[in-house]
Amino acid sequence: MNTPSDPQRNQNQQPPRFDQTFIEGDTPVQQPYPYLHPGTRIPSASTSGVNPYTRVPTGRTQTGMTGAMNADMLPTGNDPIPLGSGTIVNQLGAGGMARVYKIWNEKLEVFRAVKILIPGQADLKNRFDTEAKITAKLHHPNIVEIYNVGEWNNLPYLEMEFIDGDSLESFIHKNGTLPSAVCSSIAIFVARALSYAHSQEVLIYGKSYHGIIHRDLKPANIMISGNGEVTLMDFGIARPTEASLHTVEGNIVGTMQYLSPEQMDGIDIDGRTDIYSLGAILYEMLTGTKTFPQDTITNLMKKKIMNEYRKFNDFDFDIQPGLSKISQKCLQINKEDRYPNVESLLRELENVHRSITNETPGRVLKNYISNPDSYKNSNKKSHFIFSSKFLVPIAGLIALSSVVAYLLLTNPDFGTISAPENTEPINSVALVDTTKGVEPSPTDSTGGARKPDTVRVVGTETRPTDPGPTNPRPGPINPRPRPKPRPTPGGETSDKKPDPKPIPAKPDIPAVTAVQKSPLERLEEKYGNSDPLAIGKSAINARAFQDAIVALESTPDNHPDARMKTLLLFQAYIETGRNKDALFIANSESPTDAQYDYLCGKLYEKMGKTKQALDYYQSSLTKPSIIRSRNAIRNDALFGTAKLWSDQYKSNPGSDTRIQALNAWNIVKRTYSSTPDHERFKIANRELASIQ
Repeated sequence: MNTPSDPQRNQNQQPPRFDQTFIEGDTPVQQPYPYLHPGTRIPSASTSGVNPYTRVPTGRTQTGMTGAMNADMLPTGNDPIPLGSGTIVNQLGAGGMARVYKIWNEKLEVFRAVKILIPGQADLKNRFDTEAKITAKLHHPNIVEIYNVGEWNNLPYLEMEFIDGDSLESFIHKNGTLPSAVCSSIAIFVARALSYAHSQEVLIYGKSYHGIIHRDLKPANIMISGNGEVTLMDFGIARPTEASLHTVEGNIVGTMQYLSPEQMDGIDIDGRTDIYSLGAILYEMLTGTKTFPQDTITNLMKKKIMNEYRKFNDFDFDIQPGLSKISQKCLQINKEDRYPNVESLLRELENVHRSITNETPGRVLKNYISNPDSYKNSNKKSHFIFSSKFLVPIAGLIALSSVVAYLLLTNPDFGTISAPENTEPINSVALVDTTKGVEPSPTDSTGGARKPDTVRVVGTETRPTDPGPTNPRPGPINPRPRPKPRPTPGGETSDKKPDPKPIPAKPDIPAVTAVQKSPLERLEEKYGNSDPLAIGKSAINARAFQDAIVALESTPDNHPDARMKTLLLFQAYIETGRNKDALFIANSESPTDAQYDYLCGKLYEKMGKTKQALDYYQSSLTKPSIIRSRNAIRNDALFGTAKLWSDQYKSNPGSDTRIQALNAWNIVKRTYSSTPDHERFKIANRELASIQ
């Protein structure tokens, strides 16, 4: 029987029917063959038991129907069957290669995920093994952790980190077009994971390689947890950068919509193929649609080859220009025109993110997941054309209107015609007229304009200037008539004003005392929020712990987020040294939260109770948290544990405490190995050197 790679195959042999999962990306595929008809499904690539990156091609094998026939041998997920280090809780998902189950590890009290190869997929076993070998060597907050490998009824499995959340594919499907800040946040986390993977030195199949290319980057392989953590999954077809593509059977695997042009051409690839895929993912987040949404292989291949995707300007809503520019650069056909590496892409993503929001990517995602309306896109496209032709006259009109409005508000007489003013400029606005009691006379005896009397100005005094033989401004001049002089007792007239009548004294009125604002009211003004819990959270983030205590102690106990109030107040008490108040919370509360356990450990550490502190730090590693990311709590707990063991060794040197301290600091060092400039990485190096 001829294999599909044989060009002289039996003409009566019908090609397998095309399955929609090919387009949806559930099954990696080989490079298309010229004789395949549109709608034909292409079989998966196969590997052997030796290093697939160094073996010479020896032909292809076609996966038969054995896997489909024997798939019912796997657990259904409904029964508590032992698997890996725990017991099956349910089935998380299934694909053409493997099934994934959620298990419960009773000893550690944690959930984990187990990926098990479907029976009959012996030709894919090496790919499965390779995924385990690669992923086990990558330790990054945004890359899934592999804990163990093993076999269940002679079927290999991987035990890995359980992510309680949705795939980015599902995330986009539920939310549609994502806000700009959310798009940049997710892209930054994925770029950080890729930057780490591309730069790692790894030992695989006994040979050392530099850098790992994912090769199957797509929304379905990116998980977003309920706490806003982004995790890159599925390194099943990943390979070292230096391994030539032609050494792996000459096959192309991946998901068509996200494959780079060089992957489709079957030529050697580098890290820029992942950059192309990330550009396609960013496009999908910004627009809510795939870069190449064609539903048949013929149309998809045609559009991909020509790189004809819908341009950002063609959408009827505005798209953040910085992010659209990044996506377009990633999607260039020629890889030389893309970013040279993920580090340069990451820098530009972070710059654009800072121009969009002041919040960190983690905070953006956490807030968006808890309250999507807080990041609504005001993305309705404006059809008004802004150009200098319109902006200049509009700006002039606005400026003129502002001046007129100001003059009308500050000078009620503005706009009326009045007598000419012949005095020198006066700076003060408080004028006192001293000409009262004199008959007004528009002109003097010479017929010229009458010179005004002296004008006294509060704060200064000026003399009128000589106007010369000028004519007054045209228009009616209506000076206010002055009262005639009153006769004196002697019959003479006098300009002197009579003494004013005495004003009866008014009873004393007490001065108005300013209303004193409460501490909470002052905090409401300071933080621009009336919710005391929200004020407390903001104060904690700003490390203003006294403000946080005032706000949180004012939060009612029946607040919907009372649990969060307790955790925040617990932290504020510890940070301000109020250990008795913190201890009261520690003894009266017992929430299942990693942050609570970590804070208990920190409190007992401050109180000198090392054993209790170590127990709580260890316990915090196995629980979820509603208030902080699990990775952040884990890193803090590991650092606290290392400090405690180091102190134990220094105060009581011995082989046991020395080993514990060395192990603890080595874990901290590995945790921060991707950021060697981090202070904790430097502390770990110093402590290891001093202990050794």
